[in-house]
Amino acid sequence: MKKLIYSVFFVALIVANTTKAAPVLNSFPTASATLYLDFDGHDVNSSMWNYGTPFTCLPATMTDAQITEAFNRVSEDFRPFNINVTTDLNKFLAAPLSMRVRIIVTPTSAWYPGVAGIAYVTSFTWGDDTPAFVFSDKLNNDAKRVAEAISHESGHTLGLYHQSSYTSECALAYTYHPGTGIGETSWGPIMGSASSKNTTQWNYGPIPNGCTALQDNLNVITTSNGFGYRTDDYADATSSAIAISITANIFNRTGVISTTNDKDIFRFDLGQNGQFRLTVFPYSIGANNNGANLDVRIILQNATGTTLATYDYADSLHARMDTTLNAGTYYVIIDGAGNINSTNDYGSLGAYTMDGYYSGTTVTPTTTTTTTTTKGKTTTSTGGTTGGKRRETNASFTNITATDEATANKVFRVIKQAQQPVIVNATEAYEYQVFDNFGRVIMVGKAAAGTRTIDIRNQPSGIYNLRLMNPSEQRIEKFLNK
Repeated sequence: MKKLIYSVFFVALIVANTTKAAPVLNSFPTASATLYLDFDGHDVNSSMWNYGTPFTCLPATMTDAQITEAFNRVSEDFRPFNINVTTDLNKFLAAPLSMRVRIIVTPTSAWYPGVAGIAYVTSFTWGDDTPAFVFSDKLNNDAKRVAEAISHESGHTLGLYHQSSYTSECALAYTYHPGTGIGETSWGPIMGSASSKNTTQWNYGPIPNGCTALQDNLNVITTSNGFGYRTDDYADATSSAIAISITANIFNRTGVISTTNDKDIFRFDLGQNGQFRLTVFPYSIGANNNGANLDVRIILQNATGTTLATYDYADSLHARMDTTLNAGTYYVIIDGAGNINSTNDYGSLGAYTMDGYYSGTTVTPTTTTTTTTTKGKTTTSTGGTTGGKRRETNASFTNITATDEATANKVFRVIKQAQQPVIVNATEAYEYQVFDNFGRVIMVGKAAAGTRTIDIRNQPSGIYNLRLMNPSEQRIEKFLNK
């Protein structure tokens, strides 16, 4: 039996805007499975909707910037999976019938009043192009709320039911789980009603059938729809870890934590003692890790696999380490983490950017590194074989705390404007990169201390990332190019 599921959100007024074609966007264009976000209007002729009577859905009255933000939020929700989120009709039509669904985002809602979205459970695999709907007029064209509704209704088409919350006595508290917490680390399940929360994730929890009726979102999505997780990008074992190249004291990488057990491991071969700084930012669409799905944890290990330190902030989704290291081989592990609101790392998945600085030189040493800890002080001992002789060096291992980090960042002041260009004021010389939300670098340069204008008005509108780098500070700022 085909089951209809609708979603109720707060009702708001229509905001008139543009009806031109949506920008063409793809999150993973090589994937066969396809989630088509249709903002352009559609003539619906389906026996499953409106009692089989054809009707026309008007285009969403959203700007390109709103559509792009909604697309980026939904893409991050589906980043772990081998599926393409797209606004391109041709990509949708080229996908296998049993591995695609159209989500119509439209202000045409009067035919199904009182809800903000509606979908049939498991319709993704039906093979008859039964669409689902998100009523943008009921969501005030707000990109965040529209995106949450798209991911929610898409989840229904993939076989998911609503996530609920219960009291400790197993009494139903909310049919739609409202999420928990406030601020950057506030959390809620995608299949609940958590559009007010910053971090929304796939969840393992109860559905309305009872507190013991648990739904494993990730398992349902990856085993019932003809696609699974995307291929792991980096090894999960130190023996296969990729060695990171450091050029002009700077290094960076992007990656994806695609499963709950996924850990991306990188090897660093350090040729001499030096300062080592590293920051890992989850993918986001704005300041303060806005819209991030991944809560980052960094683990530092020595050459023998002994953990030297773990960096996992309680009040932020990104993580940062700043320490001095002896010459030798080290491993940096990027992992998803839970926090006080999400309680576990089940749904802490998504893309990230790793940026770092090392003050020494990089070689490929034949060394082993061991670590001992006494009264809170960690001592690293590095040994190698040169002409049959063994060398040993001891050095303290230090860590800048979250409070120290706030006072350490003194170099850059970024003046972000609603309209390009961005103005950077720096107290030291630096390098910079501008890259789009797909990680493509579109501008690089060097600047002296003082004020500089960075102008990308010749680029398409959307959200961009500005990376600022020098030996004293590494930062990434997001800004909107209108």
